[in-house]
Amino acid sequence: MRRKILSMTSAVLFAASTFAISLAPASAQAETKWPDQQITFVVALGPGGSADRTARVVAQRLQEELDVPIRVINQKGGGGHVGQTYFLNMPDDGTFFLASSIHPYISNAILQAGADYSLDDFAFVNGQWTDVDLFALNADLPYTSLDEFMAAIKENPGKMRISVVPGSTGYINTLQLLEAYDLKEDDVNIVTYESGSAARTAAAGGQVDMTVLGADGSISIAEYIRPLAIASDKRVPIWDTPTLNEVLAKHGKKIAPLVGSMRGIAARASFKEKYPERFEIFTKAYKAILSDPDFIADLEKQGIGSDWLGPEMTTGIIKSNFEILKRFKDIAN
Repeated sequence: MRRKILSMTSAVLFAASTFAISLAPASAQAETKWPDQQITFVVALGPGGSADRTARVVAQRLQEELDVPIRVINQKGGGGHVGQTYFLNMPDDGTFFLASSIHPYISNAILQAGADYSLDDFAFVNGQWTDVDLFALNADLPYTSLDEFMAAIKENPGKMRISVVPGSTGYINTLQLLEAYDLKEDDVNIVTYESGSAARTAAAGGQVDMTVLGADGSISIAEYIRPLAIASDKRVPIWDTPTLNEVLAKHGKKIAPLVGSMRGIAARASFKEKYPERFEIFTKAYKAILSDPDFIADLEKQGIGSDWLGPEMTTGIIKSNFEILKRFKDIAN
């Protein structure tokens, strides 16, 4: 009789637990595929630019991977601030993602425009295509390494000329380079140009000794310059030159290079907290398409980057760069 009662009790408990599970909200149950809901990519910049082109080509391929439609809308204005604010006011269930230049526009809105959000309101998925600065000399100069050029600056204070664009990452990275070699801004002659094209032309023509500008944009003057270092965490295949921190490591120093525009995707932080499985599904799908050789080749044909940094590295770069932008706030303005 006792055994029969126990069996009946077990059956009742099992039935109750099964009923409870069936009533549990979808977010509390493990998800293995993306829910049947449309995704919207918000581009916080205007149509036709590099961020917009990246968002649209990724959306087209990613919707095949997730098996749901993805539309792309532009919400431009305020240097990205309008679109970023719009995105943060949309539902945090995974129906909206920020697919834009996620850096430095978010940081600049916080530091320069008084945005009422912070980096912690975003869950960065990946920085797919990032501009990095190249430190390059006029090819006719005798210096073959960054150490040699910096030694020449110490020997001839105020004489060496470096071209940059005002408020650019190149300007700030130049100041960081000088600090790393225990030099001051007055030890060089920083010549500012209103465009990257003019600054590059000055280096190619010998009007300045070194230029610090975007690596991709400097390809057009490759035959007239000598690359010395790249302001990146890893080497760039097209330029046969070490990273800035590889050079500085010989002196026991390291800096966080300021990167340029980083096109990629971010979710709302609250979405990641509420729906961790969905965030993981989206992240894996995004990584999968950036591991597809055919898609990578297609991106390359369109001049679009295909890096996979992942959430942790992307977030680390953006947050470390935020501190740099904060320190050089007056220059970046």
